[in-house]
Formats: sequence, structure tokens, C-alpha cells
Amino acid sequence: MESKCVVCHERPAQFRCIQCHKPVCDECAFKNENGVFCGRSCAAAYRDFKAAASGGRRSSGGLLGKLVVLIIVAFVVILAANYFGLVAIPGLPTR
Repeated sequence: MESKCVVCHERPAQFRCIQCHKPVCDECAFKNENGVFCGRSCAAAYRDFKAAASGGRRSSGGLLGKLVVLIIVAFVVILAANYFGLVAIPGLPTR
């Protein structure tokens, strides 16, 4: 059975709103860079959801994060150099 558009209730649906998943026809569909929606309210809700979801992730590009990674890498390199006898660190065993 073919779905009818939830907006006009006349034409067959060609899409599903990516926010609420309701069927919508090509003429009634609200389209933007995020996809196809049944209306502006679903488009706004989807935009807000995406913004909140991406805001909750940790950024890997922060200066503090890069500094921590640099310190850890430097520490590992120094320990490896000590292990292979390239650098002598008192109190640490070498190979």
C-alpha cells in the first residue's frame, strides 16, 4: 500500500522526513542542506538536535589536548631511548 503525504493528504509520498519519519510528497517536502523534512518545525528540531549532539563531543583539536599528547609521546621516546642505551636515566633499567 502506497503512503500518502502527511501535509497535503493527496499525493503519494516520495520521501520520509528524516526527523519524524512521516511520509511527504515532493511538492510539500521542505528541503535544505540537512535533508528532506515534512516541514520547517522538523527541520529546526533536526538542526537543534545535530547542534546539541556535536556540542557534546570532545574536540580533538584543542591546544591542551595536543600538549598532553606531545608530553606523552616525548615521555615514551625518552623511555625507549633509555631502554636501548641511547640515554642513561639513573634508576631506570636498560637493556
